[in-house]
Amino acid sequence: MYNDRLRSMAVLVNAVVKSVAAVFGCSIQRISAYSSPMIRLAMLLDRLRTTVVIDIGANEGQFAADLRAAGYRGRIVSVEPLSVAHAALTRAAAKDSQWTIADRCAVGAAEGKATLHVAGNSVSSSLREMTAAHLDAAAYSKYVGTEEVRVVTLADLIAQYGAAADARVFIKLDVQGHERDVLDGAGDRLDTISGIQLELSLVELYAGQAVMPAQVDFLAKHGLALWSLDRGFMDGNTGRLLQCDGTFVRESAIVRG
Repeated sequence: MYNDRLRSMAVLVNAVVKSVAAVFGCSIQRISAYSSPMIRLAMLLDRLRTTVVIDIGANEGQFAADLRAAGYRGRIVSVEPLSVAHAALTRAAAKDSQWTIADRCAVGAAEGKATLHVAGNSVSSSLREMTAAHLDAAAYSKYVGTEEVRVVTLADLIAQYGAAADARVFIKLDVQGHERDVLDGAGDRLDTISGIQLELSLVELYAGQAVMPAQVDFLAKHGLALWSLDRGFMDGNTGRLLQCDGTFVRESAIVRG
């Protein structure tokens, strides 16, 4: 009887909370692996026994913060080239001893220097020129300036942060059309990582970028199979999906059971 009353009260409270949320135009849903891409990623990192996530194109640390909220407790190394975002990223990681911020830099095919195009919305900043398809879908992201940045390679980052004998490295890329350059800079190290998540563009959003079919084929040749897709950037004017997040896994690295 007591348990029945508790269940009835829980149902009533749930209904009241949802009703109040609806008044303010909000909805409340149960968070689960089915509804949360980040929870699914945290589950995958656990299955891969990941020891370090190298977060390239970290902006202000949104991905790392969400990954922590989803339950990942391992080491994160964040890399960001934009000066304002890098400063905010450093502040965000200040109280997390397992979250390392690399010196401000971009990542590319070879070491050197490059011009970073600074976007009006920060997150769309890129080493590449933005195309009309991108601007038509998000005019607010147009470039508003430039910054000169140092460029390092993914091979060097893995050697610095994931070279321990027991290291199991997962890479996250958010580099706005520069994915293939970053991957080309990994060299043989690409064959040592257990997984990678990156943006897959269905159309060319940045000049000269590799689009989704080429990216899937390239990663497959390095033993990384497409594991999951999650919706990303969409043209709100037409409803066309322009970009999604793809997660790729070296299936031999999965720990079963």
